[in-house]
Amino acid sequence: MADWMQAYQEFVKTPWQMTTLKPEQEGEFRNWLSNTDLFKSISEDIAQENNIPLDKLDRNRVLEMILESPDYDYRGAFLDNMKAKVNPYDNKPHFLSSDKSGRMLKAPTHETAWKEFFMRQFKFDPDSRGLDTLDKAQKWTNMMMQNPVDVNYSDPLGFTIR
Repeated sequence: MADWMQAYQEFVKTPWQMTTLKPEQEGEFRNWLSNTDLFKSISEDIAQENNIPLDKLDRNRVLEMILESPDYDYRGAFLDNMKAKVNPYDNKPHFLSSDKSGRMLKAPTHETAWKEFFMRQFKFDPDSRGLDTLDKAQKWTNMMMQNPVDVNYSDPLGFTIR
């Protein structure tokens, strides 16, 4: 069985950097990002948290706030033509952790970067099993290594071992 934790630890040690766009691509990128469901969701959250009507929110400031984040490569998502997907566990849109080539878009410092490595090994979202922290996922993995079962086994009656 591959060890997702070892792969994640190797990733954490590897230098990571964000994508740099050509100057002529930057405007297109900013326009793309500000028209995503992710941008809309973040804008709604900021407006609600600050008790500001959404139509009065400074879209350029929201864009700058998003781009100040040092732990996600939004420009890499742009070049990958990524679409945000609604996460069923928080009902908010998110971009994927990696692009189509498998290159990580989340920095090693991103609090959920580990989930990508877990999903690559087990083929399911750890949140679907209540494994919402790195510590819980490590403990679950250790338990599975000691008592291996097919984590996706379904019995003939349709029940799944969790």
